[in-house]
Amino acid sequence: MPTTIKRGQIEFPADWKHIESRGSGQFITRIVHQLEDSATYVWSSRRHRKGFGLEVVASGEKLPVKNRPSLVLWEPAKLNWWIAFLFMAGSLCFVFGSVLILVGYTNLFITNTIFFGGSIFFTSASYLQYNQSINALTAVGPGAQTHKRIWVAWQPSRLDFWVTFSQFLGTVMFNFNTFDAFLGLGWLGQDLVIWVPDMAGSILFQISGTLAVFEICHRWWCWQRRSISWVITMINFVGCVAFFCSAVFAFVWPSLIFKNLVVFTTIFTLIGAICFFVGAYLMWPEMSVEATENMGVA
Repeated sequence: MPTTIKRGQIEFPADWKHIESRGSGQFITRIVHQLEDSATYVWSSRRHRKGFGLEVVASGEKLPVKNRPSLVLWEPAKLNWWIAFLFMAGSLCFVFGSVLILVGYTNLFITNTIFFGGSIFFTSASYLQYNQSINALTAVGPGAQTHKRIWVAWQPSRLDFWVTFSQFLGTVMFNFNTFDAFLGLGWLGQDLVIWVPDMAGSILFQISGTLAVFEICHRWWCWQRRSISWVITMINFVGCVAFFCSAVFAFVWPSLIFKNLVVFTTIFTLIGAICFFVGAYLMWPEMSVEATENMGVA
């Protein structure tokens, strides 16, 4: 007799009664089981890749959390803490750089350095998030075993892989985009080696943000304002839209009549950076809440 049953990409104990699975095609994002004690365990993609464990439901209602969210958190031993910290650091760099441009600061070397530094923080955070995803356990429940950490993997059958991998690739594009800004190129060179990576990175960010909405909603849209995870996802989605708009306006034209578009691209960069900072910061309160329940899948 088998001891586990595989649903989606996750193995569950064979004696857990399956209630429902949600998602699209092979991308399963929510799986519900009922146990003999009448408790209902809900597995979801985002919680699983972040190591938050299963939601425990009784009589159709989620059990109240035991702890109040901590608005300021110091837990550097946890990977989620570093992901949030690095995203906040990168966002602050983009906020600061955007504000300098908007107030008329003219030292391009300084502003370019700030944006490039911010892109390094973004890439570091997104890689850690990607690494966290590819190392998520493939089984849950009693007896679930950890495995040797891997650093690079191709897991296209998992939605959370695409959420984190596309974001990571997007940040790499921003590394090229912000570094190439030091080169002092003409309008054509700027479009080829600065704008193209910028647009590619923004498209990848938009893909990541859109898939993250599906991951949290189990469909393309939902309204869950009481869920801090949903709030984080939607704020980041707005940030992705803002970055995409920024990239559209950043295209360099040979005619001087379009020079004023730099104001629009900077404003949208600022909006996106603020959204990403708030979304990253809220990951700390999310950590403090979700850590109260963990079914051995950290």
